[in-house]
Amino acid sequence: MGLFSKEACTFCGTEVGMLKRSKLATKEFICNDCRNKTNYFARMDYTTRAAAQTMMETMAGEEEAFEASFKEAENGFDAAEVIFHTWDLGRKRIHYRANKTNGGFQIKLDEYSHYDCVPVLYFDCVIPYRFVADDESFTESRRNEIMNQNADYAEVEISKDDEGKVNHCLLTIPYNDNCIREIKLESDVSDEGDVEAFKDFANQFNADRRVWLARGARLIDRKNRMQIRNLADTATEALKAAATGGDIEEAIKKGVETANDIEEGRVKQGFFGKLFKK
Repeated sequence: MGLFSKEACTFCGTEVGMLKRSKLATKEFICNDCRNKTNYFARMDYTTRAAAQTMMETMAGEEEAFEASFKEAENGFDAAEVIFHTWDLGRKRIHYRANKTNGGFQIKLDEYSHYDCVPVLYFDCVIPYRFVADDESFTESRRNEIMNQNADYAEVEISKDDEGKVNHCLLTIPYNDNCIREIKLESDVSDEGDVEAFKDFANQFNADRRVWLARGARLIDRKNRMQIRNLADTATEALKAAATGGDIEEAIKKGVETANDIEEGRVKQGFFGKLFKK
């Protein structure tokens, strides 16, 4: 197979040369046009054909949903939970946006403007990738890694030339996904200001992840308290129905429905801890 030989893209069937294609983990080829429909942080040699197909089918919807949640937060009481920043990391300009309520974030790079979508990434995937067997369950130690509020997973590595002058920065964010093992942002730098920009982004990212974790813990605690209240209310209604000849099954059914609504975030807790059922 020579440099100028052509192979058919497994998705669109176009025959392209080596410079206009990538090889998937499952040995098929994907052309650059089809690759532009995937996540630009995904490495094709880690990506199966099925995973690439899934990205093509879901990325636009994920981006639209993230945009909607972002606007809802900006217009509501969660405005403080969303942020937007732009940095010049050496020669790279990046635009970073995070919703610290739902844990989604985007890193948009000008150099990837030819891609169809800006990928939506998630704080709960920001842990070092680990290969696992198909039958291996999610361990408690792995869960503790995700919930570790003290972990600064975004790190900056600095390189120097022979004269000891900083000339290159690499920012790495580990990511636990079949197609993405880590997010890397790197560039040559010329002064300490460039280095500080890398560090500033890493610090902002780590701080946003901590806020997301803290907010998630508060939401879990709130749900638990609401579930306990709902359980007590359901038991009271069931006992009342039993004493008055009412429908016990209906009382229990309503309690189960409310429990599901609480888990889905469809029930709100009013003042003084009172549970209002929709």
